[in-house]
Amino acid sequence: MEYEEGRRIRVPSIRIRGLSIVAIVLVAVIAVALFLSVGRVNVGYVVVIVDPLGGTISSAGDGSSARYFFKPPWATTQQIYVATESVHMWTDIDPTTGQAIFGDFPAVPSLTQDGLGVDVDVTVRWTLAPSLIADLYRKYPAGDWEDRAIVSIIREAIRDTLVQFTAIQTIEERKNIATILEITLREQLGLEPSLVNATILGTIDLREVALPPTFIAAIEAKLAAEQLAIAAQFNATKILVLANATKAATVIEALGEAEAMETVADAIRTAIDSIGEEYAELYIWSESLKDIAEKGGLIVVVGPNQSVPIIVSP
Repeated sequence: MEYEEGRRIRVPSIRIRGLSIVAIVLVAVIAVALFLSVGRVNVGYVVVIVDPLGGTISSAGDGSSARYFFKPPWATTQQIYVATESVHMWTDIDPTTGQAIFGDFPAVPSLTQDGLGVDVDVTVRWTLAPSLIADLYRKYPAGDWEDRAIVSIIREAIRDTLVQFTAIQTIEERKNIATILEITLREQLGLEPSLVNATILGTIDLREVALPPTFIAAIEAKLAAEQLAIAAQFNATKILVLANATKAATVIEALGEAEAMETVADAIRTAIDSIGEEYAELYIWSESLKDIAEKGGLIVVVGPNQSVPIIVSP
């Protein structure tokens, strides 16, 4: 409102008000556009940017750290986890209810080389290549590559590996099975075109190859029989050794007694030769009487001029 030559003149303010509103709206639009053009991706994630106007799909971030990124305001985003991911395949029995419980998926049923059915408990870990996330997203826009591709490849690799081993070998060569499974799974993940080599295999934990209870019972019975056979063989060997030792001891004792008797006889012969025939005969009679006395017999003594014998009771 202005004054000119004493008169008050009203200046139109509609244009000024309109310009003010336009400026305010423009500032608000710019602020909203800037707000929508800046995003943030977290650690362990890569963001996929989908531009419906430009018809492009791109990615930002590498998962190593959090960062901000720019995008068209109208573009949509989705954060994809690229750090270590894992899938657990196992089956167990709840001791309280007796019902089966599972990991992410049940244990993988497989056949051994000799046709025995086994259940394989395994955990597989992997990561995703950040530079290939956009290509992987084009193949699986819903982000379901784990359920639709990776899990089925893991099952196939397990079955292809187990069929190379017999049931007994699954017990004896567990480490070798795990090594071959890792090699097989790595090859099959690389051969799947829809995964565009974006899956980087980590580690595999082969926890158990569960054999049927009947097969385990048969193995235990066989082991028990083998242990009994070994024990019986040991006892038989022990008895044989003891018998041979007793026999040897008896032979040694008999040889000793024979040698002793021979020594005594030699001593007597020498004594007889040294004391003369009469004294030797007296010695023989004395030893004979001593032997009879020790055995409890009767001694009858008859002198050369006696008609009545003398009976001596020891």
